[in-house]
Amino acid sequence: MNTRILLNALREAGVVLTPEEDGLHVDAPAGVLTETLRSSLVENKETLIELLERERIRLRAADRRGLVIRWSEYPAWIKMHDPLTGEWHEVRASECLPGVVETANRKRSQKADRKEPNRCWSQTNRAMP
Repeated sequence: MNTRILLNALREAGVVLTPEEDGLHVDAPAGVLTETLRSSLVENKETLIELLERERIRLRAADRRGLVIRWSEYPAWIKMHDPLTGEWHEVRASECLPGVVETANRKRSQKADRKEPNRCWSQTNRAMP
C-alpha cells in the first residue's frame, strides 16, 4: 500500500500518528485498527515517520510564510497561500471579499514599484562630478 494513501486512510478513521524518538506513537479510536491496518503500520513504519517529518517541516515553513495573497498568472484569479496547510489556492477575484482583492492589488503595485528604477536618484547621480 502507498504510504500517503495509508496515512490519509488512517487520518480519515480518526487515527493520529506522531513521530517520536523511539518510534511512532499511534492514537486510535477503539476498534479502528484492524489487523490489516496494524500490519500496514508495521510494514510502513519508517516511511510513515519520514513522511510525517517532511510534513512537519513543510508546515513550519508555511507558518513562517503566513497568509500570502497575490494575483495569479491567470487573469481575474487570485492566488492565496494557506499558512495552516502550506497549500496554494486559486480563486476567482469575483468570488473574493473586497479586502482580499485590495490586498492583491497592493501586492501588484508594490511589485511594479520595485521593478521601476528610481529615475530621480539616477539623474541626481549622473549630475554629480
